[in-house]
Amino acid sequence: MTELKSANSIVVLLANPKDPVEENVAKAARQNTTGITELADIPHDDTDMHLLGTNTNTEHNKFKMIPPTSTKELVNSKMNLLCTGYNANAFFIQTAARAKAIATGDINLGINMVKIAGYYLKSPKSATNKIFDAYPLGNGEVWVSTKAVDLRAGYIRQYGLTTEKGVPPEIWMEPLFGLETEFVLCGLKVGGIYGMREASILTIPRKAGGGTIVTNVEEPATRSASTKTHKRIFQVADGIDSSNYNFGDWIYFVVL
Repeated sequence: MTELKSANSIVVLLANPKDPVEENVAKAARQNTTGITELADIPHDDTDMHLLGTNTNTEHNKFKMIPPTSTKELVNSKMNLLCTGYNANAFFIQTAARAKAIATGDINLGINMVKIAGYYLKSPKSATNKIFDAYPLGNGEVWVSTKAVDLRAGYIRQYGLTTEKGVPPEIWMEPLFGLETEFVLCGLKVGGIYGMREASILTIPRKAGGGTIVTNVEEPATRSASTKTHKRIFQVADGIDSSNYNFGDWIYFVVL
């Protein structure tokens, strides 16, 4: 039996009008609430939600035609209707799932309701002071940005294709290593969903002015050379192996 207060940890993810059309349409198509007694009075049943997704996708395809037979404004209006309906359902399902967890004393029953209905749960995030994100630019390119952890740090990024957000990659690309806090990934699969995570490599511990040792939180590396622009280059003695480094949370993005 799970403590009843844990029911509040059931948080259903919402749809965002700023997300790619394909992503929100896929969310709408996943809804499968028919036959779930607790969701009988959901604001938008499966037929309604699927139709909102179809209408949005149709308008988007018309806009992508050459020449276009629709407008961005019409696509946005369909997207807003889809997201409004989806989010109303998400809140309804969240409330019902929490109520079931409380009534039965088993949080897993509430969680299963959300999953069976085809909705996504928000995963608890560990506290972090790093900012690591990815922004699709179009044409299969994605801009990746991270907040520097140290003046003399290197970064390892692992990434690959996945089936949906929240699921680690199934197809891995070659890991990336560099000193840059911003870069652009090119040649990615348009419409593909990617997951990426990052670990940092700091230089060996050094003494501060008062003689205090400044320790590192992740794997150390030694400086071996520098570029013409004086950027440092590090050697990684044991290679890039995920078991050797402290990787942060996965981030996910859909390539445009």
